[in-house]
Amino acid sequence: MIAVDVCNLPATGGSTFVLIAGLFLLVAGVIVARWVRQSAGRLSVVVAPLVLLGGFVLVPQVTDPCAPATTTVPSATTTVAATTTVPSATTTVPSATTTVPSATTTTTVAPTTTTTVAPTTTTTTTLAPVGYQLGQPGPGGGTVFYKHASGTFACGATLSQNCTYLEVAPNTWSGGSEDPSKVWAVSANQSVDVPSITNDSSPYNNASGIGLGYKNSLAIVAQGNDTTTAAGAARAYSGGSQSDWYLPTTAELNLLCQWARNVAQSVTTQCTGGILNTGTGASGGFRGDYYWSSSESGGFNAWSQDFGDGYQQNFLKGPTFYVRPVRAF
Repeated sequence: MIAVDVCNLPATGGSTFVLIAGLFLLVAGVIVARWVRQSAGRLSVVVAPLVLLGGFVLVPQVTDPCAPATTTVPSATTTVAATTTVPSATTTVPSATTTVPSATTTTTVAPTTTTTVAPTTTTTTTLAPVGYQLGQPGPGGGTVFYKHASGTFACGATLSQNCTYLEVAPNTWSGGSEDPSKVWAVSANQSVDVPSITNDSSPYNNASGIGLGYKNSLAIVAQGNDTTTAAGAARAYSGGSQSDWYLPTTAELNLLCQWARNVAQSVTTQCTGGILNTGTGASGGFRGDYYWSSSESGGFNAWSQDFGDGYQQNFLKGPTFYVRPVRAF
């Protein structure tokens, strides 16, 4: 047996009518076209194609019912506008303004007290270190020859300072190899009393005379006695960059004699005994002769001491005796 594949025909109705009408119009169009060609000339050329076209349009497309169903899918073309408008990410933050009250601190300052101090005149005296011994170098480049037994003694230009030691200049202090010889006063003053010096009728071997030589020497120079005199030359000496060298009193000269002769020192005892330039005073370089003091016995006379035997004697102010400066510190 032969198998026949029978497919179902589509239902007819409205569509059959349209098909018949289309065929009719197509035939009519052919007829009209022939007629018009014979009668109208150019008009046929225009009308005939229009009639034919209308017939083709009205004739539906016939699809073979037995043909596989073909589904025409329109192109899946999707136009997506890939433009995304993002609003500007602008965030308005209010200004972070913080008002802080002013931190006002009130400090009360006590009133300033101003004290006016009167100018002070200071006299510098080189103080000795602890432990100065006799025979040791002094701060003025000389040699220590006396240490006060009971602490300090009055010294300085007005006796307003305190000192402990006496220092003697070397015998080369004036630039020569030994002590120079000087008069006590210039000729005009050799019979004139120095007002500020107390006249001593006897050698003033007293503790009050220690340190007094600076004050006496200033008075002698102030009278008009220059460097040709004993006190004037002693004051002009500046050994060790010190400016307080002077001519010793009878008390100071007596202590110097005792040291130079290497005998026990006692201000109240006249220098005697011993041997000159021995002991701690071996380098003294003294001459065994008279040395001037700054002590006065009157208008015409001043006191001196012989280092050869320690004898103290007043003489006229005109003769020349040896001179040796000392200083207190």
